[in-house]
Amino acid sequence: MAKTGNGRNGADKPASGTFTGTPAERLVRYWRNSDRRFDELLDETLDAGRQAVLEAALDKLREEEQPEFLDEVETIAESVRRTDAQGDDMIATLFWLAVEVSGDLSQPPAVETIEEALDSTGLLETAADTRLLPVWLEPEALVYLEAADRRTLLLRMLDSTDAALRFVREADLLADPADAGTRLVGVVGLIEEEAEAVEAAGEDAVPDFLGLARIGEDGEPELDPAEETRIREALTRFTAAIQGADPRVQRCEPAGGLNDLLDLIAEADWTDGGELAELASFIDVASDETADAVVDAVVTSTAHGLFVRAFNADGRLLDERAFTLQGDEAAQAVTLLQQRCRSVTKE
Repeated sequence: MAKTGNGRNGADKPASGTFTGTPAERLVRYWRNSDRRFDELLDETLDAGRQAVLEAALDKLREEEQPEFLDEVETIAESVRRTDAQGDDMIATLFWLAVEVSGDLSQPPAVETIEEALDSTGLLETAADTRLLPVWLEPEALVYLEAADRRTLLLRMLDSTDAALRFVREADLLADPADAGTRLVGVVGLIEEEAEAVEAAGEDAVPDFLGLARIGEDGEPELDPAEETRIREALTRFTAAIQGADPRVQRCEPAGGLNDLLDLIAEADWTDGGELAELASFIDVASDETADAVVDAVVTSTAHGLFVRAFNADGRLLDERAFTLQGDEAAQAVTLLQQRCRSVTKE
């Protein structure tokens, strides 16, 4: 939910006075004054999908205020407070996983295994319900997921898995199953927690997978060494359980919100895509050298792998290169070329 008392005016101020003006103007004034009405107006704006109002509010802020405002809005967009079917006061929040995966993406991730692994780690101690969307998501597309879209995804996931699946397809967020090699993808989940339990823990609604909510005076996380060891061991067990169930997964790390996922992917020392990724880049560069993006490939098997030549539509050699791809990777390489090129000739 909204982070009050964030230092803009030094305290969590109660609602007072009457602000007039457009919704964007009121959002800015409420936010600058740490007014509790900010939460209510922002929720209304997000639920209505009015991204234009948020953009107008950003335009009215000073340059140095914009990043802080946007970060807060995007965080709040991924969490809602609601009453469930049993009448309990709940907080529902999106959370994200960064996954390094190799191989075919045409089949969805084993979400049941991921859910069970999360439950077994004890990382989500206040979770009343946890579920994931059974699709691989493209990180580059997720970068452009606006705050209103994040709220829509959350509401769709609360509605049904089918509704959420329709949204990610319509928003073109799915990772391309045709991309070969090792790559990074995202998985989105939903956690529901009893509001009372979250508030008693004194933490934000965003799941605190790594214990990072406990921040010291120097701005660095303060973790008891034993607690840090417990968390790291739990994460190791979590990844091992997923790898054992799905051999495509090379690495899987839980993040918090979408911004945390994007930061994790940008900063982590992930494995590079290997020779298959190099082959894809080779074809992309060759295609850029043509006027019509048409590339014909000739593949020669050698003792050390594959030798690939790329030609344009007129038969002019664009580039050639040797790749140390053998066995299953060689077969994947040919499939990749067939997907990227007009024709593939094997010698």
